[in-house]
Amino acid sequence: MSIDMGKSTNKGTAMMKFAHQFQPGVILEDEYVGWFFDDSVAQSLQENSLNIGVKPTDDAQKFQQVAYWYTILREKYGDEVIAAAIASGCKQLLLLGAGYDTRFFRIPAVRERAVATFEVDLPKTIDDKQKYLIEKLGHIPQRLTLIPLDFNHDDLSSLFRYGFDKTLATAYIWQGVSYYLPRESVSQVLDFIKLQMTPDSVLVFDCCSPLMTFKNDQVPGVVASIDKLTEIGEPYLFGMYGGEMKAWLEEKGFQGVEILQQDDLEEKILHKRTLPNNMWYSVVARA
Repeated sequence: MSIDMGKSTNKGTAMMKFAHQFQPGVILEDEYVGWFFDDSVAQSLQENSLNIGVKPTDDAQKFQQVAYWYTILREKYGDEVIAAAIASGCKQLLLLGAGYDTRFFRIPAVRERAVATFEVDLPKTIDDKQKYLIEKLGHIPQRLTLIPLDFNHDDLSSLFRYGFDKTLATAYIWQGVSYYLPRESVSQVLDFIKLQMTPDSVLVFDCCSPLMTFKNDQVPGVVASIDKLTEIGEPYLFGMYGGEMKAWLEEKGFQGVEILQQDDLEEKILHKRTLPNNMWYSVVARA
């Protein structure tokens, strides 16, 4: 398989979800992610199969194949947690590092229950996404708020100026971000979320193993990945083993912490275990 991540990992992640729509046995249906790509990309994905089920010929292909499946499974699982939270009375959705996320559109309960949705990302990404949405819809939908913010430099409390209400039960989603930040920034974001969470709120985020942050022979393809991320200026800075992450979150006061490695997600959603468990993992935690 081959997916061009381009010069932006958040656009590359959206590309994986878009590519998934043209594969057999779609498990994450997303009719909206194509809004962020031109027709030539859609045509290329239609005409060129990714050969997801074909055995990779080298470590780089193996790495990308695992990254693809992790992205799809992580997203599917996150959707399920959000839907369950809304069914239990969640009134708000906060997507930190939203990128080109389409959950406001694709999760029926978000629209049906009029769940206020706040999407946070770097100013450039927010501006780009806003242009795509206005081009497609003519406006930014009510109850969807796009917030430009840099986790390394900006104060997260600025969210309140945009109407975010910390007294409401909220699903906090923070995916595809932690590994690009220094540990101190990750800690600050988690502490901020914990401080705001009501008893009915839930946090879904992900992290990676430390093995993803340096060149080694334990993760096939990680050397090429590190070189690519360094080239585009988005290197991995932070990683923590799942057991350590669980203990760290509990020290911060989170409860019901659940760690799902790649193969755990695969078992939960696809009922099989073929993926490695030393690369990325998803986390669910409550106040």
